[in-house]
Amino acid sequence: MSVSRRTLLAALPLLAAGCSTPLRTPPLAITPRQALQWRSFVDEQLRGQIALGEVQGADEPAVGFLQQALAFVWGSPVAGQVVLDALEDQLRALRLLASAAEPGRYRLDAKLIQLEVGGLIGGAEAQARVEYTVREREEGGRLIYQRQVRSEGKAGWLDHAFTADRQRLAKEAALRAGLVLLAQDLVALRV
Repeated sequence: MSVSRRTLLAALPLLAAGCSTPLRTPPLAITPRQALQWRSFVDEQLRGQIALGEVQGADEPAVGFLQQALAFVWGSPVAGQVVLDALEDQLRALRLLASAAEPGRYRLDAKLIQLEVGGLIGGAEAQARVEYTVREREEGGRLIYQRQVRSEGKAGWLDHAFTADRQRLAKEAALRAGLVLLAQDLVALRV
């Protein structure tokens, strides 16, 4: 059985796309340039006063052979720790994160309400809806900020050759877009 030259030429772009995938995906938090520009607009009463709470609603990691195989085909899950790390990086970049020595006056919680991804052949598109809440840390503390952020992300076949990784990249792009909207709101927030 011989493979025709046309078949090899048709498969070459797919092979090149798989070889040219990035080694690291971009971080979920805002860029250093954005953080540097936005820091000067942060309310002094919020600077270094926001502690991280918990992330609810993240995907459970795949356990067992069947779940891992399905995750490989239909898209890898987004772990809550990834979102928590992105929030920490973002708050640190904006100088809003409370230090470990002093717990901070406010607490930021996130709840992933919707994280859907579609598309199998050419690319993947994801939609995320996350509810962010900032309230005072003490029991029954006053609500400072609450918003459901809706965002979208895309990943094409040139971004990654495997469908599962394309879907993960689309999910992360949707979450990244939502984190930028959250950062804009936190910078404009006055207490």
